[in-house]
Amino acid sequence: MDNRINQVLRRIMYKIYEQRKSSPKYPRTEVRYEKVQDRTFSEVWFMTLGCSHDRDGGCTMCNYGKGHYVNRDEILQELRTRIKELPNNLQELIVNPTGSMLDEEEVPTELFIEILKILEPVSTVDFLIETRADTVSEEKLDLLKQYIHAENIFIEMGVESCNNWILRNCVNKNMDLETVREALQMIHSKGLYACANIGIGIPFLNERISIQVAINSVKTALEMGFDSIVLFPYHIKPGTLSEYLWRQGNYECCSLWALVEVLNAFSPNFLEKIHISWYRNYYNNPDKVILSPDTCDECREKVLEALDAYKNYPGAKALERLSSFTCTCRDLWNEKMLLQPVNINLEEISSLYRQLGHAFAVPDEIIKEEEVFMNRTYGGIESV
Repeated sequence: MDNRINQVLRRIMYKIYEQRKSSPKYPRTEVRYEKVQDRTFSEVWFMTLGCSHDRDGGCTMCNYGKGHYVNRDEILQELRTRIKELPNNLQELIVNPTGSMLDEEEVPTELFIEILKILEPVSTVDFLIETRADTVSEEKLDLLKQYIHAENIFIEMGVESCNNWILRNCVNKNMDLETVREALQMIHSKGLYACANIGIGIPFLNERISIQVAINSVKTALEMGFDSIVLFPYHIKPGTLSEYLWRQGNYECCSLWALVEVLNAFSPNFLEKIHISWYRNYYNNPDKVILSPDTCDECREKVLEALDAYKNYPGAKALERLSSFTCTCRDLWNEKMLLQPVNINLEEISSLYRQLGHAFAVPDEIIKEEEVFMNRTYGGIESV
């Protein structure tokens, strides 16, 4: 059995993907704006068929959309219009398809080049794309350097966790840290910057463990040489294993206090490298998200405003407001965290695997094989 492929989760995720509702055919492109360092941040999105890993039975918490084939010339024309409307002197511009920008299956080289040509005249301090580490190639990095004239070019990779056991048995990433290291070295060899996306609220882990795993992962990613980190508290999205587990009472959406707790683990000299994203639900379509990280009705807006301030200027000064914030819901959340175990319970995860396997018609011998492999390879949440 391939050490990187979890046959139970792959089969389950493939069935979930098959049953997932397709994204609406329109809009085929979207633009959203935020503030970063008091200047404009813009994200340009365009539709594709979607993440190729997702179609093969992908990540347990992820659903960026089950896309559609889109005519190449039509999508390029829409992107020309969208990009022409961008304001001058952007602080950050991120351009993303439904899945991974460097995935040849999703964005073929010919289309990639045409998009870069449209972006060539754009003025921005930072230019970013998101992609899986296993899609990074020297050819496409060279193309980015050729056409993009930003001061800094960042390749943002969905790492999720710097623990191989969790990547395999909880996230179903079908990728290990060695692949991440190789991509990181390739990016740096081209003089570009690398950013690691780290998740909070990983399925199969309680919230307390997920916080510690995120803290460990940020430390490991910085030690590996990542130039920056983005923390993502997971939303519960439809058409995911997270949704299924939540409906069965086996998963909870993390609190916004979990995000603050992770940030609080780092000293001021690290915080400027640790950014946050998607602590809000930015989607206009209410069908995109079932449940979002939250606090309570009394403090929600003030906490979100404080998180906005941190996103605008990451660092100790912005975190101070969040660290000192008081609310009854935070006290209750802290009490709840103290009651949760600090170590992964392998028997609980095995039991969940058996329940899921039977619900999704995974053969018993495959479930048993995965249980044996999980137990044999587990090294604790501190290991990579």
